Amino acid sequence: MSVTIHENNAAALILGNTLPPSYTPRSKFFHLETIWFRAEIARRGINLVKVDTKEQLGDIFTKGLTQ
Repeated sequence: MSVTIHENNAAALILGNTLPPSYTPRSKFFHLETIWFRAEIARRGINLVKVDTKEQLGDIFTKGLTQ
């Protein structure tokens, strides 16, 4: 089964797709989480795809509503 994750966060895409794992001074704090994340991507055959913010329908649940 192939799963595609649509992501608009550039940092998440870089950390998920970078092989072999490399870290920046800021991303080193996420070391354990990124190891698990990359392992699951490889094990389950997950595809990470860039999607424009305007097309990311899930964002309406994470952003505050305007007055």
